[in-house]
Amino acid sequence: MRRIWIVLAAVAACVAGCLAAVPAATAAPTAAPAASAAGFAPSTRTLAPVAVQGTSGTVTAPQNVLSGAATRISGANSSLVLDFGKEVGGLVTLTFGGASGSGRQVGLAFSESSLYVGPTSDLSSGTVYSGSGTDGALSTTVNGATSYTMPTDKLRGGFRYLTVFLSSSGWVDLTGVSLAFTGAAGMSDPSAYANSFSSSDPLLNRIWYAGAYTVQMDTIAPDTGRAYPPPASGWENDAVVGAGAGVLVDGAKRDRAVWPGDLGISLPTEYVSTDDTASSRNALTALYQHQNASTGELEYGGPAVNFYGSDTYHTWTLIGTSSYYTYSADKAWLDSVWSRYKLGMAFITGKIDGNGLLNVTGTADWARGDQGGENIEANALLYAALTGGATLAAAEGDGTDAADWQQRAATLKAAANQRLWNSAVGLYRDNPTSTLYPQDGNSLAVWYGLTDSTAENSSIVQGLAARWNQYGAASPEKDGGAIGTFPGSMEVQAHFVAGDDIDALTLIRREWGYMLDSPLGTGSTFWEGFRSDGSFDYGGTYMSLAHGWATGPTSALTSYVLGLLPTGTSGYDFAPHPGDLTHAEGSITMPQGKVSGSWNYAAAAGTLSGTLTAPAGTSGTIGVPTYGSSAVSVTVDGATVWSGGAFHAGAGLTGGSSAGGYLRLTGAAPGSHTVTATGLGPQTPFATSVTGSALPAGYTLCAAEGGSCTPSSTQVMAYGAGSYRYRTVSGTTACGTSSFGGTDPAFGVLKSCYLAPAGGPAGYTACAAENGSCTVSGTREVAYGLNGAYRFQVVTGSTPCTSAAFGTDPLPNVAKTCWAAPAGAPPGGWTACAAESGSCAVTGAQPIAYGADGAFWLGRSNGTTTCGNATMGVDPVYDVAKTCYAPSGPPAGFGATCSAENGSCSFSGQRTVAYGADGDFLYRTFTGGASCTSTAFGSDPLYGVAKSCYLTS
Repeated sequence: MRRIWIVLAAVAACVAGCLAAVPAATAAPTAAPAASAAGFAPSTRTLAPVAVQGTSGTVTAPQNVLSGAATRISGANSSLVLDFGKEVGGLVTLTFGGASGSGRQVGLAFSESSLYVGPTSDLSSGTVYSGSGTDGALSTTVNGATSYTMPTDKLRGGFRYLTVFLSSSGWVDLTGVSLAFTGAAGMSDPSAYANSFSSSDPLLNRIWYAGAYTVQMDTIAPDTGRAYPPPASGWENDAVVGAGAGVLVDGAKRDRAVWPGDLGISLPTEYVSTDDTASSRNALTALYQHQNASTGELEYGGPAVNFYGSDTYHTWTLIGTSSYYTYSADKAWLDSVWSRYKLGMAFITGKIDGNGLLNVTGTADWARGDQGGENIEANALLYAALTGGATLAAAEGDGTDAADWQQRAATLKAAANQRLWNSAVGLYRDNPTSTLYPQDGNSLAVWYGLTDSTAENSSIVQGLAARWNQYGAASPEKDGGAIGTFPGSMEVQAHFVAGDDIDALTLIRREWGYMLDSPLGTGSTFWEGFRSDGSFDYGGTYMSLAHGWATGPTSALTSYVLGLLPTGTSGYDFAPHPGDLTHAEGSITMPQGKVSGSWNYAAAAGTLSGTLTAPAGTSGTIGVPTYGSSAVSVTVDGATVWSGGAFHAGAGLTGGSSAGGYLRLTGAAPGSHTVTATGLGPQTPFATSVTGSALPAGYTLCAAEGGSCTPSSTQVMAYGAGSYRYRTVSGTTACGTSSFGGTDPAFGVLKSCYLAPAGGPAGYTACAAENGSCTVSGTREVAYGLNGAYRFQVVTGSTPCTSAAFGTDPLPNVAKTCWAAPAGAPPGGWTACAAESGSCAVTGAQPIAYGADGAFWLGRSNGTTTCGNATMGVDPVYDVAKTCYAPSGPPAGFGATCSAENGSCSFSGQRTVAYGADGDFLYRTFTGGASCTSTAFGSDPLYGVAKSCYLTS
């Protein structure tokens, strides 16, 4: 199942009306400062507010307190809201210069978001879902010149805004506010990062540092966890959640406990940024210390909540163990937990059923639904645990378990692809009988290598991208298709693994850029999740705005964009994923020391140059993206090590191979190296108006293979027959494989070239010039670009018509336009067969387009199919009535009918003929004519349906 129109959404503005929800007495929130070279982390542990966010009642000289002078707060319920400029946490001290008399009552309330500033703190202790508990405010009595410091058990782990208010009559003079910062526990200087990342995109650089800082805020002193059960009112952050100097927990404000699922994302983030692996180890140790000694079950939530009952979170602990060992080579710690690890592995493998799959009975999970049975998320996790466990067993000299776990992994992989993969949809089912195709399980299957092929990887990431809206990537396994930043972090990794680099960067810029720049956020940390309209999830006031499971882009930018990824305790990859960037540099820290890399990419020239430095005791694999070219040449330290499609010994390298769109050169020795690659194929920073095998509507034939095409301006040119490759051209271009990176899109047949229609996609209407604003009625897909090169986005209301809004520039150095999709059928020969919830009846297995207003998903139907989200596996456009459409007529690019089935198709010379009907066609090249029969074409593309033969026209 492939989507027709790709949805590529943007870094969006705040959800409409969100500022109106801020209490009227407050001013608009102060913009957060950009990340410096050291990021958002402070270099000192004594902090002060940087701005006054607003006041209410009578407040005299509100700015004075920022410089140590007196700010007077007069009268009951008057308040001053102070802004620390970013997420902070710790213990506040207030200094008072005087008061109107004894017994003045001053309150302190805290909020991560400007939406909840006021005399009541946002919710951190109870649970908004049960309606129990309220955080309220702290209170102190001021009798004159004095100071007040919060009690240590009232430590506030995450906030940006502090409201200081008077709850009695009279006045107080506030002369100072300071904070003893408690984030990044265990680091004497929180800004002293062991590692770094920088690229040619400043937004991505801020996102990297915001993810790192989020995890620092989630690294707490072991005796400052959230008390559980929570108090009836107020909050208590004095629970012991582990040991050591710092423990990596889930959130800064809440829950301040070790949740192993969160570690699946936050542990790699912590590694690539601060390299504070000790805090990760302390978190894992706390989980092992509370293992059920009789069953081997590990906690779902660590102390102080101490929850059990989750097979997925149990498995995340096993994955975290192998990740920590890879990062640290801490054999002594591994030895200390090995018996517990084996017991935990026995517990979860004991649930493998007769099909070779994990049968989930511990159904607690992150906030998703439908957990249980042979679940794809759980099985992808177990596959990763088994393969990682085999590596750990080898390190422990345990050959029996290593072999057993490898065999179980292989059996599980085969079973998952046999029982859970739906080739008609191109995604994994949630379980064998489900119509849900989840974001988490599909993303994990790609990230952890559960898939069978690169084609499956591509199909999955295309399907996931089809669900994007203007705020982020939908999670259908969560209620209402909310945007889950936990599975979203998994999806980012999946796009990179699948080689879908530009879309990966687009998703990061849009979803994480939205969180970082939203006026409702902290301007420095990432959220637990949000709704499909950009508003807060998890009860709003209860939601954590500094949640480690949302930090996936930080590790992805290092591991894939920069390309530095540890593959063992002494091995690493340096395999850049440039996407639409021109430069990246940074480092990781391995047990042997720091590995540094940098690269420069020139897409137009097809060149990539890089430098690499690694310490003694390491061995690297250098990866070079080919982008489909078979003519790549690579030199390392001046020696040609790859040319003519073959490895040539040199520079001390031990071998080379080509697979998955990369050249891989093994055995890079310690020291410094230079890498230069030429002949890289052209990337396409644009999307065409369709994906998959069909040629977009409106393209016109310009040459047969061997000829040439001359566009009227910069235009997209397509090359193929039934399946196609695309590139932009500005002058006469040869119609041949060499012009398209050396990759043949339709091997064995004579191909043709076509030019995209001038202007927008066929049927679309211009709605704004570049840098304007495109306004649509309701929800509609919008294309940004020109002449066949676009980025697409589902828009509700309006969107800026800019490259920033659509994630990347689809056509550099050309003035672009925004185009609104038409209502009704997709352009190009589609006929309505059923309204949503109706029945679409077709003969044979035919493509079906499902959607509305330009946003469609392409599936297949065999017979009668219910037209709905459950059957199609996805909602391509939320809250809009949809329709199913069936194809008819000739295939795009082959508009000339030459014969009905069983007739003879006559022509001179050599031609490619399309044979089929209703969207299913075979393509074969003949000389001097062809019989229009299934025998002549080798098979029947659509059994039981009358077919025809077509030629290009």
